[in-house]
Amino acid sequence: MKLPFFGASKKNNFSRDETLLALDLGTEFVKAVVFKIIDNKVVVKGYSRTPQQSNAMRGAMIVNIRNVISTADLAIGKALAQAEKTEKLELPKRVILGIAGEFVRGVPIVANYTREDPGKKISKEEVDQVVEKVKDQTFVNAKADIAKEIGIGADKIEEISTKVIGTLIDGIRVDNPEGFTGESVGYRVFSTFAPSIHLNSIREIAGALGLEILEIVVEPYAIARTVEGARDDSFGAVFVDIGGGTTDVALVDRGGIIGTKMFAYGGRVFTKRLEVDLKLTYEKAEKVKLDYSNQKLNSVYEKKVAKALAKDVDVWTEGVEIALEEFSEDVKTYPPQIFVCGGGSALPEIREGLISYPWLQVLPFAKFPRMSFLFPNQISDFLDETKTMIDPRDIAPAALARMALEVEE
Repeated sequence: MKLPFFGASKKNNFSRDETLLALDLGTEFVKAVVFKIIDNKVVVKGYSRTPQQSNAMRGAMIVNIRNVISTADLAIGKALAQAEKTEKLELPKRVILGIAGEFVRGVPIVANYTREDPGKKISKEEVDQVVEKVKDQTFVNAKADIAKEIGIGADKIEEISTKVIGTLIDGIRVDNPEGFTGESVGYRVFSTFAPSIHLNSIREIAGALGLEILEIVVEPYAIARTVEGARDDSFGAVFVDIGGGTTDVALVDRGGIIGTKMFAYGGRVFTKRLEVDLKLTYEKAEKVKLDYSNQKLNSVYEKKVAKALAKDVDVWTEGVEIALEEFSEDVKTYPPQIFVCGGGSALPEIREGLISYPWLQVLPFAKFPRMSFLFPNQISDFLDETKTMIDPRDIAPAALARMALEVEE
């Protein structure tokens, strides 16, 4: 999409010495990160994973606010308790909240304009004046398209955020346009939207917990923006985050996010398959799935579990393909790297499914993609003093905390 103007929205400010919180309200777990910004790094002081109540979420959508509030309160308490074993902290007053789910949409925009006075430095005011013009020109159609796709009224769709993810001034890329001079300015922009009911639920939870929202962030966006080197011109990758209720896919090309896509196919599908095929309770099926992922089952039972899971893996990998196909108009070739994270990524069938899928036959990949797991130590400017964020399932909450640096920018 080509537009004549664009600017950045107003950012929230926070004190450098205050304690901050990141919350990932997942289908299976609520993950709470207590952290501070120290020497331009996110430093984790406390972290917890607290099981979500079974009837609280459905496909990453909140269906029982009271239950989510209760679990989030418990998760925050656990993270603070861990932090205070080594350091006395003030209670966090502000939070970065993650949002995901199949109804969350990201819209990439390319915006170009020619400045009347090339010798004048670009100011914040100049950028701020432009953003409203862009929203006026694009958001009505964007909301209408999203509403039609997910089957609700356009007036029920709300902007989450609009971010400049790349700037070219007279053909040269810069991190922040303010203070530069130039004639031709181009912005790579990413706007995200979600149903108002989804956003209002998140706001209500924050309010009930006595927290001010610093920012609501689309989780695949956070993951794709915070990995080391992800903003470099030479960087390209596919990110796949497998949660309990959904799988979130993000595509990055030349250091910019091309798009995000979510589909309602996550770890719970595999648990329910074991529940049906092996005639187990849901709770027992979940335990069997985890034991299988950790290679704790005997060989006979392991084969039964593998046979059951194989029925759904092909459908899941096709879902990843369909999600990536959504970006085909915005990218000529797909980058040959797939990063996988999230609780569902522990299943060996997930890795095998991605490795064996005929990617070169179905999508224009530059070459057959490598598959790698993503770990929190691959996030830039991030230090976990608790040494407990060590698993691919911890990527989303770690990335949300890291977004505090982008908010500050």
